[in-house]
Amino acid sequence: MDPLGSVIVETGRCIFSFFFTSIATLIKLQHNTGQLRKEFEKLEDRKNGIEEDVRLAETEGKCATEQVKGWLLKVEEIEQEVQPMLEKADRLAVQGCGPCCNILPRYRLCRRMAKKQLEVRQLISLCCFDNVVIDKKSPREAEEMIEKLMELLKGDENKRIAVWGMGGVGKTTLVRNLNNELESSSLMDSIDIVIWITVSKDLDLKKVQSQIAKRLNLELDPNEVIEERAKMLLKRLMMKKFLLILDDVWEHIDLDIVGVPQTDDQANRKILLTTRSLDVCRAMMTDEEIKLDVLKQEAAWNLFAQNTGDVVEVPSINPLARAVAKECSGLPLALKTVGKSMRNKRRIELWKHALHHLQHSDPHIKHIEDEVYRRLKLSYDSLPSKILQSCFLFCSLYPENYSIRTDELIQCWIADRLINEHQPLEDCFNDGIALIETLKDSCLLEQGDCAGTVKLHDVVRDVAIWISTKQGSEEPCTSILFTNITKPPKQFSGFSELTVILLVGNPINKIHDNLFAGLRKVRVLNLSQSHIVTLPPSLSQLQKLRALILRNCCYPEKLPSLGALHKLLVMDLSGTRLRELPNGTSKLKKLQELHLSRTHHLETIEAGTISGLQSLELLDMSFSAYKWDIRCNVDYGKASFNEILTLDRLSIVKLRLDKVDSVTLDSAWLMKLREFNIQISPGSCDSNHLATQHDEKRAILRGVDLMGIKGLNGLLDTASALDLVICGGISALSELSISHRLSSLQSVKSLSISKCDCITSLISGDNISGTILPNLEHLSLNRLENLGAILGGMVPRKGCLKWLKTIEVVDCKKLRALISFALLQQVKNLEQIKVKNCSKMKYIIGGEVSAEMIPKLRVIELSDLPMLKTICSRLPAWPALEMIEVRNCPMLTKLPFATSNGVAATLKEIRGELQWWNRLIYSNDEIKSRLQQRFQPLKPLQC
Repeated sequence: MDPLGSVIVETGRCIFSFFFTSIATLIKLQHNTGQLRKEFEKLEDRKNGIEEDVRLAETEGKCATEQVKGWLLKVEEIEQEVQPMLEKADRLAVQGCGPCCNILPRYRLCRRMAKKQLEVRQLISLCCFDNVVIDKKSPREAEEMIEKLMELLKGDENKRIAVWGMGGVGKTTLVRNLNNELESSSLMDSIDIVIWITVSKDLDLKKVQSQIAKRLNLELDPNEVIEERAKMLLKRLMMKKFLLILDDVWEHIDLDIVGVPQTDDQANRKILLTTRSLDVCRAMMTDEEIKLDVLKQEAAWNLFAQNTGDVVEVPSINPLARAVAKECSGLPLALKTVGKSMRNKRRIELWKHALHHLQHSDPHIKHIEDEVYRRLKLSYDSLPSKILQSCFLFCSLYPENYSIRTDELIQCWIADRLINEHQPLEDCFNDGIALIETLKDSCLLEQGDCAGTVKLHDVVRDVAIWISTKQGSEEPCTSILFTNITKPPKQFSGFSELTVILLVGNPINKIHDNLFAGLRKVRVLNLSQSHIVTLPPSLSQLQKLRALILRNCCYPEKLPSLGALHKLLVMDLSGTRLRELPNGTSKLKKLQELHLSRTHHLETIEAGTISGLQSLELLDMSFSAYKWDIRCNVDYGKASFNEILTLDRLSIVKLRLDKVDSVTLDSAWLMKLREFNIQISPGSCDSNHLATQHDEKRAILRGVDLMGIKGLNGLLDTASALDLVICGGISALSELSISHRLSSLQSVKSLSISKCDCITSLISGDNISGTILPNLEHLSLNRLENLGAILGGMVPRKGCLKWLKTIEVVDCKKLRALISFALLQQVKNLEQIKVKNCSKMKYIIGGEVSAEMIPKLRVIELSDLPMLKTICSRLPAWPALEMIEVRNCPMLTKLPFATSNGVAATLKEIRGELQWWNRLIYSNDEIKSRLQQRFQPLKPLQC
């Protein structure tokens, strides 16, 4: 074929191909239009549902999360693109596809619709939020903190302010942002200059002086002594109103030596410092300390996403990205470092790799060792002693996010020779608490999930493991931790230097007979909450063992002989199913602590076992099933209560007795004890009661006839806390004082009465002549069906309830008033009132109330009081009131403020439901305005 023919043929093919493709696309136009409209309607439904949720939440004082706001913004943008496209497609469909129609615009529209359909689907897939709304306070944590700092800097009373928190939490960033905000703030009207000084770990006072001088445009001779340079700085600064920012302070800085004015008249000379240590705040004598915590979930995710880029929105990567962010546990430094290392990485394998290393405390992610671990290690390096460093590293042996009981931790530290055991148990405990508080003040340890517990932040734990690993490469391994294993090795070969074994919370159920063979140096064995069924005979080879902790091991019913463990100081068998104490227990001559609480199956303790433990200082048998009856136990060769009385070093006792007529609970013995928790509960070892506080002497009477029981005098005379549960025989507590010939229950500082249907009043003046409960500080009344009044009859005024600080009343159906006018005369030290679910309660405080009658009342919390009409008569002033909380009190329409000046300067907040708040009636608009500033809407209760 000639060239011209070839060109014509090829051109024909191209034209045919173009028209064939175009016609095929045009056929798809109607299909694509329908699909896009269908997906777009789905998106609109999701959007409308979320917007409705947000609108409802806003009525409760909440707002949309930043993630939801961003999603709604993207929906709005795509709406502006899709709606015109659908309208254009509808017009083209009406026109039809005649010979004169322009194919190209239809072709382009069809392609755009196909692409837009994918975008709409992606937006729908991203509509899966952990939280749609949150409290207005939480998303802008940094902004709120800056506002708080601004307010503190405005006040004349705060001359020195500290921002403190763990390394990498964002202290410097926060103060830098504050510094930027100051430039446009009215605060600058009262400040001539802001001086920023970076101090750092190696304090150099001359360097600090030079930085201040540079900001003041003052030349200092580098060869001159510090004192002469200080005089020049002082002279210049005395002429200035300044804010001195000291960033990254690690130790006390003597500002007098530096040359910073320290006079009392210093309202316009402020100091703001950042530090990791609360001890530094104390040394610098700061007036206000603000702790900066890690970010909450939403803010943490937003910061992580900012650093990783849009890759985190890819559906296949998003779940992995969220898991990686979660491993950073809200620490900004870790979120930024890990986020940047994963920026725009789109391979799933890389995200899985990063997650794996983070979950296993492995610093192999780019920059995490240098930028996170080494910076956090500075806090470890700055600890004042090797003992504290070892205590910190010990905590990392516990599983991730594990709340460690402080008493258990102290036990382990004593056993591992980190605390001197050659002192009374109380001193050991105090030393342990001091160590824990120092670690908390250094932000290396934090409060656990429950009272009396502590834990490591996940990233801080990773750093501790990293430090231990580095040290382990130079020293023999001394501790070992197993998590989530079901089959341990048969023997710890090659671990002869091992001193600590922790198998806390493991599903392990069987240990090989020779597992502990050859481990001559082990001092701590902790198998708490493991599924172990029995312990092997090789346990007896751990002859240097000082702490054996089997708390909450539910399966063992018997243990091997422990007679060979001569060095044992602590044995914790609480929460086990043991039926008898192990053989050889009486030979543990050095044992200081024996924990047998919640041993509901314990039947046998051989006679002579307890009396053989002459070093024992703590015996905890609270809620144990063991019966201490003297006569029966002597007949059957079991330990009797008299054995406990022979222990001269005993200072803490916790136990349950069926009755008291066969044991000796005399005042002299009880007075010798530093702490006791003694429950009298016939036939019951129920554990549902208040825990004993440190140094408290608590008596619990459960299911007891209070009029008929004998032998209580010693217990009631010495108890500082008294709990009465389901007791009968008296109509008022004052009868207890008379029937047992007690002086006045003068030792009792905390009193709790619950489910005692016989009680009609707490104190009846008809049957007492002297004072009653003169030292009571805390009163709790719960589910007293027939309680009509706290005070009944004519009550002597002198001394009765005069030290009462808190009163809490719950489920007392017949009580119409909490505090009568007569009672009000007695309770001048009252600080807190809490009332809940009292269906007939009409008022809280009766009679005409004056400020002199309630000079210390700080907190009023009221909940589920359907008949409540008033708190008290309106006062011209409240001397100390800080907080009022009202929930589900529909008839309470007025608050007790007579004038706007009567709104206490101390009042920080009023909490309540938004609907209740909107129904309140005010004497004037000025009161309403002042209260409105302090109102915080309550979250609805979760079912």
